Amino acid sequence: MENLIRYDLKYIGIKNERKDDYMRFRINKPHVINEIIDGEVVILNLDTGNYYSMDKLGADIWELIEGNACVGEIVEEIATRYAGKREVIEDAVDTLIKELIEEHLIVSVDGSESEGDVVSAVRDKPANEKNRPEFKAPLLHKYSDMQDLLLLDPIHDVDESGWPSAESDPSANK
Repeated sequence: MENLIRYDLKYIGIKNERKDDYMRFRINKPHVINEIIDGEVVILNLDTGNYYSMDKLGADIWELIEGNACVGEIVEEIATRYAGKREVIEDAVDTLIKELIEEHLIVSVDGSESEGDVVSAVRDKPANEKNRPEFKAPLLHKYSDMQDLLLLDPIHDVDESGWPSAESDPSANK
């Protein structure tokens, strides 16, 4: 029955909202750092020493999370950038977000932090329906081969002011 209702709402052009559509997440900083290089996102969890990568579609979703987009806005934006069934896109976005949470890469944002404008990560948007690339579910690739080295790195002593920052010597002020 739910599928029929969902189909009918789509048929008449009404967007079917899901209960999770308004949830927002943020990058789990300062424990997680990332960089987007050539359309691929590389993510490092400083607490576990694991690092991750995602292709362009995953990087698009990551940028939208960084831009304070809620789940519904992420799905909507991805559906406009890529050709695919909305249900498939919704499921793939939900699955990726669950994986990112399980790996402690993102955390839920409470309502007070979600106020404000959503920064849209707009790049390489196809001009029309024909130019949109085919949607393929994004994959979160996890690597632990450098875990021991990353956990030994002194970057873990970083505070909000950045690194390196020399501790002030109280005896120097005498």
